[in-house]
Amino acid sequence: MQPRQRRKVPEGELCAVCSDRATGYHYGTPSCNGCKTFFRRTIVSGHTFVCQYQGNCDVNKNVRCACRHCRFNKCLAVGMDARAIQNDRDRIGPTKKFRMDKRNSSGDEDQLSVTSSSPQRSGGEDKIIEQLAAVESLCNNLRTCILPESKNVKETLSSPCLLYQISQLESDPATAFQHLHPAAMQDIKAWNIKELRLCLEWVKTFDEFTKLSESDQMALVRNFAFTFNILNRVYYSADYGPDKIVYPSGAYILRQPQEQVKIPGCRLIYHRQMDEIMVPFRKLEVSVQEFAAFKAILLFNPDAGELSPEVKNEVAAERTKYLTALYYLITSKYGVHNGVQKYGQLLMMAPSIQNIIDQNDENMQVMEVFGHIWRIDSFVKELCMR
Repeated sequence: MQPRQRRKVPEGELCAVCSDRATGYHYGTPSCNGCKTFFRRTIVSGHTFVCQYQGNCDVNKNVRCACRHCRFNKCLAVGMDARAIQNDRDRIGPTKKFRMDKRNSSGDEDQLSVTSSSPQRSGGEDKIIEQLAAVESLCNNLRTCILPESKNVKETLSSPCLLYQISQLESDPATAFQHLHPAAMQDIKAWNIKELRLCLEWVKTFDEFTKLSESDQMALVRNFAFTFNILNRVYYSADYGPDKIVYPSGAYILRQPQEQVKIPGCRLIYHRQMDEIMVPFRKLEVSVQEFAAFKAILLFNPDAGELSPEVKNEVAAERTKYLTALYYLITSKYGVHNGVQKYGQLLMMAPSIQNIIDQNDENMQVMEVFGHIWRIDSFVKELCMR
């Protein structure tokens, strides 16, 4: 088999991002090595950036490093394709060995060598993690956009994925951080709908999900959508201490929530979201890659209600794939001993998260009864109420 030949750019072709000399077609676009590396690192690391000048910075070879937010948006606008990264041969990440001291039961010191390929793995886990991180980065950018008017859930699931159309969408000024301010009911409703829409775009990036029947897709997303909402809410909350959840816009909810966000008859669960999810995430220093894999594990739940019996094994196999990828991601970084501890602590959060979701379901039933006080959005009702 002949080695794959990279498509050459014409002599004198310029980088579509910064107008420096293009060195090739990288991720589908003529670009220089600098912009190629910047785009890849941004996607793989899951970084998000903030522009200080309303997103209108000039991007050229002389000042391309000045604003990473505008540079990344320019990469997307000119057509760089994050999906191409998963098949790229140039991995980013440490390959050097590091050593971990380990004492055996007799008190003697034993040296355990850990490498990026230890313990033994099948070889596909790194690509899985890279793809998850790339999609997570796209989700974070889509969160800042004005999304098309909500269709019903089934039509949204069957429509093209918006994550690959970000350059065609306008920025949403309502999502930009201005200043800290107490959240109102409208803030919570708007962010709930935004995250649930993001969830539907996110699940469409999984080939395994798109192969399922419509009814099985609905079973998985109904089981998972509000989990996605709450996990993103606390993970991406700016850290203003353990007693405050902060939305990207700066609207916040306190441990003892302000009166304007309390709903008569509903049990308070914000403090549980802080104590049982947000604070543990911070203590465990969960990376974006680990967070993305954790969400994939929770999505592919073979015990989701109304899931067809004949696909339960397939869904369980997908869950195992992401469990394995997360395990190797963590143990490669921290070593087997410390890595297994972190891996176990993260997975042990799942029952508590489910309990919070069950309590939220009860609250939604109460809200449905008292509809004159709080009317649940039809899109949210279709997606989250069973």
